[in-house]
Amino acid sequence: MDREILAHFLQERHDEAAPGRPGHRASPILELIVEHLPEYPATVFSRFGEVLLQTRPAIALFGDYPRTGGSSHFLVDRWLSDPSARERYLVEVGVPVRRRPRCYRHVALGGLALYRHLLVCPAERQALLVFVAVPGSASHAKLRALAAGSNEESSADRR
Repeated sequence: MDREILAHFLQERHDEAAPGRPGHRASPILELIVEHLPEYPATVFSRFGEVLLQTRPAIALFGDYPRTGGSSHFLVDRWLSDPSARERYLVEVGVPVRRRPRCYRHVALGGLALYRHLLVCPAERQALLVFVAVPGSASHAKLRALAAGSNEESSADRR
């Protein structure tokens, strides 16, 4: 996972004395955006880092957060309490360079060069994180293959 994203959610939870119960539903506009991104790893987070919604490629890259119980559907909690999550899923490597793709490693896909886009919805206090690769690159081909595999699993799940 991306160090900046983890740090953001860790700080957000630390700053809030009594967070109450985070929202359990993504905002309708973020849901609409995610529905139109089926080929891309996209995740909607609450302000505290609770994963509210994921595309199939995001589940393949990061694990299935909404289906798990307890605090493991919170990005920071899972990342810090489950060391195997850092081995099985997408991990940032190296130092990010401005205006260049970030370097990541995935156990099944190997190295990936991805741009990370974060869309914040201040009214709902939620964020949409999307990863994309340069079209035609090796990373783009890997993400397309991942999306295709995710769609095959999805149709098999429905049978």
